[in-house]
Amino acid sequence: MASMMTLPQVRRFRAGLLAAAAVFVGCVENPTAQFAWRESTLDLIPEARRAVQKSMVENFGTPEDLVAWERMPVNYGGAVGSVVAPAEGVTLNPGEAAVAFEAGKPKLTADSTLLWMSGQSAAGKTATVDVLGLSDDGTLLELGGGVKASEGDKFAIDFGRQLEVGRKVYMKNCLHCHGVAGDGAGPTAKYLNPKPRDYRLGVFKFTETLATERVTRDDLWRVVKYGIPGTYMPSFLLLKDDETHAVIEYVRWLAMRGEMEKRLTDELVDYATSSIKDEYQKSKNSYDSAVASGDKSAKAPSMASLMSEAKKELATYLKEDFASTVDGTADFIAESWTRAQDPASVITPTVPRVADTEASRANGRLLYLSDKAKCYTCHGATGRGNGGATEDFWPKPGSTEKYDERGLHDVWGNVLPPRNLRLGQYRGGRRPVDVFRRIYAGIKGTPMPAFGGTVLKDEEIWDVVNYVMSLPYETESTAPAPVAPQVAVRPVQ
Repeated sequence: MASMMTLPQVRRFRAGLLAAAAVFVGCVENPTAQFAWRESTLDLIPEARRAVQKSMVENFGTPEDLVAWERMPVNYGGAVGSVVAPAEGVTLNPGEAAVAFEAGKPKLTADSTLLWMSGQSAAGKTATVDVLGLSDDGTLLELGGGVKASEGDKFAIDFGRQLEVGRKVYMKNCLHCHGVAGDGAGPTAKYLNPKPRDYRLGVFKFTETLATERVTRDDLWRVVKYGIPGTYMPSFLLLKDDETHAVIEYVRWLAMRGEMEKRLTDELVDYATSSIKDEYQKSKNSYDSAVASGDKSAKAPSMASLMSEAKKELATYLKEDFASTVDGTADFIAESWTRAQDPASVITPTVPRVADTEASRANGRLLYLSDKAKCYTCHGATGRGNGGATEDFWPKPGSTEKYDERGLHDVWGNVLPPRNLRLGQYRGGRRPVDVFRRIYAGIKGTPMPAFGGTVLKDEEIWDVVNYVMSLPYETESTAPAPVAPQVAVRPVQ
């Protein structure tokens, strides 16, 4: 038979976390890292909360015991192959299997492990088989514990390796600001303005994709490599490319994990303690009104009975429908993130950039100040970020309740001053096409709306780009005469 390389048995995929030491400095033992639960999850009654947390741990694990859920479109890393019939004349020894890899012979390490993806040996999401050797031609595999596989069974070697690397890079470089769970609540976050991004909504501001689509790997690559100007997000150009790829996959995985938790919690909102209390208060108000009107037949509401009824309904739901809710939610998230990588989701101008001429800038300025685009309402008539919208109390999304502070807010609840366009700081990238995409699709998670495809033609967007990008270089002597805005600003109802 072909010669065999021997590899010692070392580890499983679910390796221990190495790196809270990047944050917690001192002689005491480092505390165990944990994913923070959303407030909405903790607000659920215990039975509902346990169901969500159990599902999350089963499918994503913990910071020290990660699960690479195959259903999520994450490049976890690993060499995928299948068991095949041995070549003619080859006799398999105990513990050996004839295999074929999808992308050629993998490079193994001393601690390589195997995960069965299908067949009778498939055991959930944990790699439990040690790789002892691989023939020089990559056709014969020796596994610890024997081989229980049939022809056609699929497997992956070192499945999750890239996720492990990404976690280590993240814990060393990103946790301080973005937190263990990607919730934007790391140890230094409270000192920063703007606040670090909370990935758990699956929303990233600066993307090359259409308004309804997720972020791409290329978007995250640019942010990691070059940072975000005007914020505390630094450049990580010194990271090796494989480290950058790995941490991008880990951030995507954190975002999918957070989105999964939120959507499951939203599905169970009727079983939140606050929801049941609201229902009780409404019933009590009705009862008080009935009593005040002389209705002696009115029955006083009982918090205990409402809670008991909610638990009964929840038990039925968890038994009959929760599993399908988890499956449907996972499918929706996976499809959304997969679609973002489709070239059709990327904003590509239908016309080349309009020449940056005085005429183009002038037209861009008129559009900026027009009732058609209304850019001045937020960014101000002179582009200094002091438009009338900054003085209003705006309603919260999906509610008539208004924020306590004046000005615009993002979906994370932060006050969001419009960009001062005269500073020349373009957080989403300073290439003209980056500015075009900000105008075309807006900025996700913020009040910056999308103008492309409906309000402005691509040629007009290029004119606005040319005008906006000229503002940092405009002086009093070169500034056009003031043009009065055409409409007054009013909060969106």
